[in-house]
This record gives sequence, C-alpha cells and structure tokens, in this order.
Amino acid sequence: MQKNTKITIILITAMNLRLAITAVTPLFSAIQRAFHVDSGLTALLVTLPLLCFSLGAIVTPRLIRTLGVIPLLWGTNGLLLVANLVRPINTVTLLGGTIFIGLAVAVLNVLVPTMIAQTTTTGVTKLTSTYAVTMNVLAALGTAVAIPLANLWGWQLVFRLFSLPAVLTLLALFRLPRGSFPQQAAATSQSTSLWATLRHDTTARRLTLFMGLQSLIFYSLTTWLPTIFQARGASTTLAGNLLAIFQLVGIPAALVLTRVTNQRRLLWGLLGAYLLGGSALLWSGLGWWLAAGLLGFTSSLIFTLALNLIATSSHHVTVIANRSAVAQSLGYLLAAVGPVVLGRLHDHFTSWLPVLAVLTGLVLLTIATGLRLSRALSAADKRMD
Repeated sequence: MQKNTKITIILITAMNLRLAITAVTPLFSAIQRAFHVDSGLTALLVTLPLLCFSLGAIVTPRLIRTLGVIPLLWGTNGLLLVANLVRPINTVTLLGGTIFIGLAVAVLNVLVPTMIAQTTTTGVTKLTSTYAVTMNVLAALGTAVAIPLANLWGWQLVFRLFSLPAVLTLLALFRLPRGSFPQQAAATSQSTSLWATLRHDTTARRLTLFMGLQSLIFYSLTTWLPTIFQARGASTTLAGNLLAIFQLVGIPAALVLTRVTNQRRLLWGLLGAYLLGGSALLWSGLGWWLAAGLLGFTSSLIFTLALNLIATSSHHVTVIANRSAVAQSLGYLLAAVGPVVLGRLHDHFTSWLPVLAVLTGLVLLTIATGLRLSRALSAADKRMD
C-alpha cells in the first residue's frame, strides 16, 4: 500500500514537470494581444524556467539533504499551485509566477529520481520510463487542448488549470505514511568540485556543449513552432495540434536508442532528420505534419542520447555525477539563451527564415560536437580495455 502511494505521488509529480512550461506556447499570441507585449517577453515564459533548471541542478541535492523529500514536495507543489493561479493577472505576475514555477520544477527535476531510488530497487528503469511517459503525455495533451479551452473559457483560466497536478499531489501527500521517503544523511565531502571538473575535464566540457545545444534547439522549437506554423498560414488550433504531435512522437524515442549500437550512424541519421524536418516547415499541409513529427522525434531522441552519453562517459560513479551536474547546469543555462535571442531575431527581420537558418547552423554544430564526443568516448573505452 505504501509503495503504491509513493508510485502514485511520483507519477502525479511528473505531470507538473513540463505542463506549465511547454503548454503555454500555443497561447503566446493571446498573451501578446492581452498585455501588448512582443515576442521577446513571451519567450521568457520558456527561458526563465530553463535558467531555474540550471540553478536547480546545483542546489537541489543540498536541499534534499537539509530539508528532506516530503517537506520539499509540500513546498514545491504549494508554490506551483499559487504561481499558476496568479500568473495570468498582469505582466509582473506573468513573469514572477513563471520564475516561481521554474524554481519549483527545477527542484522536482532532481527530487523525482531520488524518490524513485527510495521506492524501488529492482524496477528503477520501468518506473523511470513510466514517469517520463507520464510527463510527456500530459505536456502534449495540455498543448493540444490549450487553444480549444482558451477559445471556450479564455487563456487566463487555462493558465490556472495548469495548477491541477499540484493540487492532486498535495491531496495524495495527505495519504502518505510518515517516513515514506527517509531523509538522506549529509555528504561529508565532495570528491571534485564542479568548477574543477569544468576546468580540467575535456569530456565534461564536450558533454556540456552537446547537452546545451540540443536543449537550446528543443526549447527554441517548443517556444516558436506554433508561431512559425501560424505565420505559414496555420490556424491557432492547428498550430497547437502540431505542437502536440511534436511532443507526443518523442515518447517512444528512448526505445529506439536501445536498438542502436553505432552512435555515429545515429548522429548522421539525426542530422538528416533535422534537416528534412526543417525543410518541411516551408511546405504547407502535409509538410507541417511531417515537420512536427520529424523534429519532435529527433529532438527527443538526441536528448535521450545526451543523457546516455553522460551516464556512460566513465566507469566511476563520482565522475559521472560531476559531469552530469556540470552538463545539466551549464547546458540549461546555454539553452535559456535560445528562445529569447531567436525571438528578438524574428522581431528585427520580421521573418522566420533567419531564425530557421540559425537553427540549421546550431543543428550542424550539435551533430559535429556529438560526433567528436562519441569518438573520444570510444577511444577512452578502448584504452580501458
């Protein structure tokens, strides 16, 4: 009974991790009309959480050791509830609420793996996969229904409905037995500082660049794809549905990685899919669906590849942990630049073609970084043998 309750809380918590960030992008046009703001400000609704993710990768482990899992669950979900309710009042609460949502999700991003480890020892992979699917499915469904619900009830109410997973989590916490998630003991030492890892570990720097570039591309596409589709002639409803497809097709991407043994061939395949998907954006009708499918699947698959490269980058757990912290903290910091800069680029040229050209260049740089990283890790493995 206790284990089932813990699993339920983990899966409900997963519903919070992307919904209030990615599902707002179809509503950008409505926000701009209501508050008389430009695309640079609406891009902050995605960029600010990414900055928070960067901070969260560094500070959350200490918060878990200091406060414990359950107090953090109460605090983060309470913060999500309040922030989602006040966010659509005006531009100040819009940005302030987004920051608080980003901080709460940043903590939960690191907290959930800890909860999984304390819930099961034999089913970690299965529970992690279920948690990831839950997160992505709800984000995709939220994206798909955002416009229809906004047309019925207004975009402000849709924003407030994003608080429902937090409400469900808080209700579930009342049923959680005391001591379900024991507090971890404080670490006595840190083997290598993150700064030292960044300075002296070439592989860590390459992982950071690869993680950051692919995240920059993903969040830039998540932010601006609906607006690009609308600029090409799609209705707001169709643009929201296309973004939902972009997110849904990424769900089985991890399954593809388990069947691929040659990472270099995979990277070349990802390059082809990226370029074809970007070209399909310029075609109307069927081309839009092809673009949403290819770009969504490719973006999700390369993210899974980035996590796998981090996890297999060393035979020492402490080295992997330091590389993961550096790659995620600085990687998300790099990713945060994308939506705002590309939004400003569009405002300057009043066209999405320069934005697509920059994204193409970033794709080429990402794949080049991945190929070099894969070669270096393969050489390191051979030396270990």
